[in-house]
Amino acid sequence: MSSTEEDLNSEGSSRIYSPGAETQYCDTGTSSGGTETPSTLNGSARVRRKQRNALKEVAIMIVPEEKLAQAEQRARMHSANHKEVPAVQELVRCVALARISFGDFHWRMAHAHINLAKGYLHLKGQALQAKQHCEKAKDIMYANTQLPASEEERGEILRCLITMFLTLGQALTGLENLKEAEQSLLKSEKVADELRRAEEVTQEEMRQVDTEINLALGRLHVKEGRWGEAVASYQRALQLVQLGKGDKSTECVSVYQDLAAAELARGGHDEHVQYLLQAHSILLTNAPSGEEEGKIALALAEAHTSSGRAEDHDMAEHYYQQSLQCYQAAVGPEHPLSISVLDSYSRFLILAKNYQAASKLLQESLPAKLSTFGDFSAEVDETYRLLGGIELAQGRQKAAFKKFKKCLEIQTLLYGSQHKKTRATQQTVQLLSKSPELALAEGRTAADHLKQRPLFCAVIPKHSISGGTKGNVYD
Repeated sequence: MSSTEEDLNSEGSSRIYSPGAETQYCDTGTSSGGTETPSTLNGSARVRRKQRNALKEVAIMIVPEEKLAQAEQRARMHSANHKEVPAVQELVRCVALARISFGDFHWRMAHAHINLAKGYLHLKGQALQAKQHCEKAKDIMYANTQLPASEEERGEILRCLITMFLTLGQALTGLENLKEAEQSLLKSEKVADELRRAEEVTQEEMRQVDTEINLALGRLHVKEGRWGEAVASYQRALQLVQLGKGDKSTECVSVYQDLAAAELARGGHDEHVQYLLQAHSILLTNAPSGEEEGKIALALAEAHTSSGRAEDHDMAEHYYQQSLQCYQAAVGPEHPLSISVLDSYSRFLILAKNYQAASKLLQESLPAKLSTFGDFSAEVDETYRLLGGIELAQGRQKAAFKKFKKCLEIQTLLYGSQHKKTRATQQTVQLLSKSPELALAEGRTAADHLKQRPLFCAVIPKHSISGGTKGNVYD
């Protein structure tokens, strides 16, 4: 080390802030080796504490309206990142801040309740909570007698009403209250027509609103079993998306999936497959994620399987393999989604009587299922049941007995001895235990089997009269 560097190190000091004065030099107690002493650590801790206190003071000085805007922004960010819990927490905070800022009966208070309802419904799938917050928002809107101060505020109120009726209709659809759900969705359509006449509203915004309403009506008609009307609603939604985003937009994919499901429900198998193929084609052109591609490929595999046509067998197998590869690459082979697809593929192979390939897949999946779900789980139980069925179909009764016996052990601990699944497996095990193959494997002969039969006198009571005509020998 040079003499100049030694002089600088010997003067090792740092600037710290002291109230009432500018920065000053003080000895930090740092040795020539660069190690920090307790005085240095205490100084840095004091600086951090002052910074935290300053931030708290700044936060206290922020007005509630600004805090509300910040909370709404954080909620949107968490929702976009699929973080359900923090998003809902921010939405709850928005309700409290809206009450502080605007009071109990302002339309902004209703808006906060509606956003919270959307969070419960779309992020957490809790339709009942969504319904309750929508009804609270409705009460606030109906109790608010204050006229809008400007055309801009009137437009915001109309948007609030559209979202309220739309979210309420979706929540009621989820709760199977279909009549009230339809009334609510039709009200959202009427308010949308009124908003359409406003000057500041763009065509793009109205296309988005109409798309959401038509999708909600389509799902409602599916629940009602009105397949034709469901298909018509989905087709209108698809046209709106294509008009605004283009034919190859990824937003078309979910609409095609809904259309495919509605067509399948009303018996249009070929249309069902065509819509899924169009969705698959759009995904491939837009560099999809592995999960999205795997989901569409699985739907295509199941569609080709359900057709019952021999020529669709190879296509079904192709899409099962593609779906399995996509899921395993995207989420890993031990993820529940990958395991579920593997089980579906195995059942397809069993139905096609490709027992060797199905047995290999199931055997290879056992370690992943044991590590993911545990030794005594429904997934492991189902694997042993399928393996037992494969062995039985091939005539290997001894191997089938071992698999079903393991399945019985799991079901007894999982469901109890009196559950219908356990009792059915128990009967299968008892029948297999009496099979000749198992008897020979255990070294039992026909003579041994005769010896195990009960004595004749144990079956016929001693007090029976020879040649009698009693209807019941036990009387």
